[in-house]
Amino acid sequence: MDTIDRQILEILERDARTPLKKIAAAVFLSPPAVSARIERMEQWGVITGYRALVDPQRLGYAITALINIAILPKHQPAFAQFVKGCSNVTECYHVAGTYSMLLKACFATTGQVDSFVESLQRYGKTQTQIVLSTVVEPREVEPLL
Repeated sequence: MDTIDRQILEILERDARTPLKKIAAAVFLSPPAVSARIERMEQWGVITGYRALVDPQRLGYAITALINIAILPKHQPAFAQFVKGCSNVTECYHVAGTYSMLLKACFATTGQVDSFVESLQRYGKTQTQIVLSTVVEPREVEPLL
């Protein structure tokens, strides 16, 4: 990757719907050259997809919870299969420390939080935190030089 690729990435991270013509003008290349660079970054796995950023609260999910779970290694495959089927789980990480998994999930009610956490406890000990506010919104990763 060179500096032009990094500039293209920065533009796409801000707005993935930016027209090729506008990106081309910003990096002083032709639209076909920009398209080829984007395609190459997709093939390299640098660009892994394009998504709409959705506000869960506008969809009725008033509560965001971070849930830690201490899972024994032998239970991880079953847990992974279970959690992949949970549409309210927006992120799940295998982490180091006291807990082995960290989930981010959205809920409409505290009753749903309680029910979901109860369903997780068959896999191990849980610790739940309710998000009060977001200090840093999801943002683009700055390419390393």
